[in-house]
Amino acid sequence: MNIPDVPDIISSLIDRMEIPESAFEQLIYELETRPLPVNEYRKKVGEGRSQAFGLVHRRSAPVDFSRYCWKRPYLYHLLLDFANEYVKIPWTSITVNQNYAAGPHFDKHNTGPSFLIAFGSYSGGELKVHSSGPLQGLHDICRKPLVMDFTSNLHSVEPFQGSRYSLVFYQIQKIPVELGDIVGSVKYEDNRYYFYRGEERIKDGLPHALKGRKRGPKATSIGGPVTVTFD
Repeated sequence: MNIPDVPDIISSLIDRMEIPESAFEQLIYELETRPLPVNEYRKKVGEGRSQAFGLVHRRSAPVDFSRYCWKRPYLYHLLLDFANEYVKIPWTSITVNQNYAAGPHFDKHNTGPSFLIAFGSYSGGELKVHSSGPLQGLHDICRKPLVMDFTSNLHSVEPFQGSRYSLVFYQIQKIPVELGDIVGSVKYEDNRYYFYRGEERIKDGLPHALKGRKRGPKATSIGGPVTVTFD
């Protein structure tokens, strides 16, 4: 696929390309019917529901596909269809936000430009770019995508009312070479959707160094002897 130069992409999107409401109808229905769980690891950034699809950094394990690819294969299928139609930058990962009020932050684990778009029935909720530069200020991204490097631009979400969803397509850092030729896809078989990691159908998860292990001892220092407790 021929990817245009990033400045050309940004110019075209800043010209206020607007994606039709119909492109989000199935996504909204799926997210309203089966809301995403709260991401405990993103509570420092903001409040709300937020999960990643595609390639992710896994705790104590190499980069690989997110468990939500096989836990929510139909949603991942909708995201892939949306990307094929509208996302014109290279990407490895997708974050789906559901009424997620993000405070000021950098996307420090990503690399290069990201594609960001919001949708739903809400008021307020503009993207605020805090860092100085041509894109500093407030941006209405409701069905109007914005492409920029969020690793070096401090950004946040303004207060909003209603149901606000957003999608972020981006590339993560430190992808293992062996993953370079492995494609994640979704196939409809036996009257349901399944996630495929290359040619392998994944239903129960990927190998993980901590999978199936009990939590170990936890050491606590209280200014004197170390106290060891078990969870």
